[in-house]
Amino acid sequence: MTKIKTLKQRLKPEVRAKLESNERKYTTAVRGIYAKLDSTSIVSDLTLEDVRHIHMFSDMTYGEYTGSEIMWCEHLFEKYD
Repeated sequence: MTKIKTLKQRLKPEVRAKLESNERKYTTAVRGIYAKLDSTSIVSDLTLEDVRHIHMFSDMTYGEYTGSEIMWCEHLFEKYD
């Protein structure tokens, strides 16, 4: 049986790198994001506030993504293997 990856494990490398670069400045916020992602496996379990925080602390803007990408977080997480 294959273990389901957490959202933290599926985080795209470029998003992870941006969060890590902001971790020193925004320690509590970034650690909170990591904690949520580490305890969640399904994108639909994220709140809009969770997604907003990921965008905010990884210096991402919504303008470059489609509504579907934002809704399903395709730009944040790798697809299942």
